[in-house]
Amino acid sequence: MIIKAPKVSVPIKYVEPMLIRVDDLVPHEELVEGRLRDLIDKIVGEKAVDIPIIVAPIPGTRKYVILDGHHRWAALRELGCRLAPCIVIDYFSDEVKLKTWYPAIVGSINTLLRELRSRKLIVTECEYGARQIGTDILESYAFIVVGSRRECYGISGGIREQRVVSRILSDLNMKGILTLVYYGELEDAISDLEEKKISYLFLRRPVTKRDVLEVVRRREMYAPKTTRHILPFIPAKTYTPLHKLL
Repeated sequence: MIIKAPKVSVPIKYVEPMLIRVDDLVPHEELVEGRLRDLIDKIVGEKAVDIPIIVAPIPGTRKYVILDGHHRWAALRELGCRLAPCIVIDYFSDEVKLKTWYPAIVGSINTLLRELRSRKLIVTECEYGARQIGTDILESYAFIVVGSRRECYGISGGIREQRVVSRILSDLNMKGILTLVYYGELEDAISDLEEKKISYLFLRRPVTKRDVLEVVRRREMYAPKTTRHILPFIPAKTYTPLHKLL
């Protein structure tokens, strides 16, 4: 998997974490299982959590949505910890930005299409170009997939279907059938598609902060790498000892 995120100048800031009950933290994205196992080994080896989890209050509740640190939270839960080191921020501050990751692949799409249809997902051919697709068009689709050779496929559905697509893409990437790339900025992805640096780009409706909170309230989850939260600072490492979290 390749991650293509734009370089941004964000200061590193030390914030003393507060300890919040693990059970009071609510995820909004699914996990990448292989990454979780590596992180558990790291925490056990260091006997500490190096970076706090970034969370925000869920209005009307005593719980917090996880904005950054899903795998740290899951690792602590699996290790039997009661508490997690957290930094609480104001989600609706103008300093907190939310963007969407855009998956792309290098390689053939044929295996993916077969897998999608075998799972009864509705895939139709369309005639959109990458620069023609706006939010209004994306409302009816889990993804619209645009190829570098003017191919276009619409995958009907919503969050559930996005999760299915994400799992298949990850599996095919692990098997070496295709190369999976995630773009943090749409313009970068479209430029690479036009220059044929990638074969297919997956477009989905951008997620809003209210969407995230609504998904959390419904106890649903997005596919991994759906949301890209841009925070006003990068939390400095604090190394909260593991024994304080048990």
